[in-house]
Amino acid sequence: MRIGILGPIEVTSPAGPVRLAGQRQCALLAALALDTGRVVPLSRLVDVLWDDDPPATARSRVQVHVCLLRQALGQPSVGDGGPLVTRAPGYLLRLRNGELDLSEFGSLNRQAAEAMGAGQAARAVELLAFALTLWRGEPCADVASPLVRAAADALHERRLLAIEAKAEAELSLGRYQSVAAELAEHVAAYPLRERLRALLMLAWYRMGCRADALNAYREGRRRIVAELGLEPGPQLRHLHQRILSEDRGLYSEMQTYARK
Repeated sequence: MRIGILGPIEVTSPAGPVRLAGQRQCALLAALALDTGRVVPLSRLVDVLWDDDPPATARSRVQVHVCLLRQALGQPSVGDGGPLVTRAPGYLLRLRNGELDLSEFGSLNRQAAEAMGAGQAARAVELLAFALTLWRGEPCADVASPLVRAAADALHERRLLAIEAKAEAELSLGRYQSVAAELAEHVAAYPLRERLRALLMLAWYRMGCRADALNAYREGRRRIVAELGLEPGPQLRHLHQRILSEDRGLYSEMQTYARK
């Protein structure tokens, strides 16, 4: 079985796609998958399924939905002989490696960090590129619950960190042109994210396009001042000064913009 939450909710069994019965079943699975391996209290599941207006029978109705979800996942409706387990004060989703796209994404990122630490930048790029293909769109895209949406929206930071790590690894391999093209799209989507912009500036600079690197800084500063009322952070300003002074060290340094 495989469960996907990095996009619309999807479940695939050895026999093929599994059809979930409606919005509440999708929301229930999403809430459990976002906290896979941890107990999700029954009270939280009530809030997920009915927001601030639960019926008087909400707790028993959650149990019914759990029973139906177990059947959809191909396990007995009672007992813990499958992935959906009863654990006081609620339920947990117990999955093996490779059965949840979010867990696989995390594992690939950890492997990529280890590869970079071992000086294997090309391997890190391969791992991160594959990790990013697991994203099919907005996480839990077909679930409207505010609690699920808040948890799903927080996953975007992990995706952006992976994009930045991949770009950094590719820069270390000299792939400046492809990195610049990819980062330009991401900077357009997230214009206030300073690390993305710093990596784009570095890619331009290493390509010999110093003017483009400086323009990227000026545009970023304009947006940050206009939208946040602040100056860019010290690391981005420092990189700008180094590009202005045509610092040759920028051609060889592995990391020029530290993670906060």
